[in-house]
Amino acid sequence: MKILFLILCLPLLFACSETSEEEACSFTVDSVSIIDSINTKDNTYYLVYRVAGWSDKTEILELYDKKPVFDNCSKSNIEAIFGDSLESSKTISHVYLNIEENSFEVNYEEGISSKDNNRSLKLEIK
Repeated sequence: MKILFLILCLPLLFACSETSEEEACSFTVDSVSIIDSINTKDNTYYLVYRVAGWSDKTEILELYDKKPVFDNCSKSNIEAIFGDSLESSKTISHVYLNIEENSFEVNYEEGISSKDNNRSLKLEIK
């Protein structure tokens, strides 16, 4: 029985040894999508919708000042300039970027959040 167990586990050990720590993803990988972009006279900003977590999923909006590229672990090649987790008990009405004040604002209205609505949000300049 022990020999059978070793025979079954041996290939798994070799399979895991091929992956470096840099390539290894966590147990759950976030789902990410660029859902909007907006051009200003100086830059293009990208709005990213991220769903993180296993059973209790967290929805997050991230804003980038360059186009992000995500690897197979959903990690970006650049840092987001703003980020905000979304309130699940409310519906998002507007997402604003205020360039003069260097701020990012998510406005809500009453109503249950909808992932379909959140995936189709538009970034607005305030």
